[in-house]
Amino acid sequence: MNTEKLYLVSFGDSKKYILRDTSSGKDSKLATIESELNSFLKEKFPNASFTYFTSPHVSDIENAADYQGYPELDSAALESIKKVLTREVENMEEQSKLDLNAPYSNVNPAAADISNIL
Repeated sequence: MNTEKLYLVSFGDSKKYILRDTSSGKDSKLATIESELNSFLKEKFPNASFTYFTSPHVSDIENAADYQGYPELDSAALESIKKVLTREVENMEEQSKLDLNAPYSNVNPAAADISNIL
């Protein structure tokens, strides 16, 4: 007999959601959701690394009454998480471009040789 477990789950900087699950391991809802998010982001950003964003942050819930205000992790929540993660990966890619420091990224090696300057 599988008993229902409650988890507080978030991905990246998404909201926290309550997930009800009776399975564990590869058969769990969490594993299915994680796989779906990985597939979704891989399709949108084939060259990006986004493990941080799709790895769930999970806490066991012992007393459900303490977490009444949290929304359920359902299909609407999953769509919201996809939007948040898309924005986060886009921001990460844009930051990577900015970090190139374009005017200085193509420095002439000869110009950087201190013996040529002195």
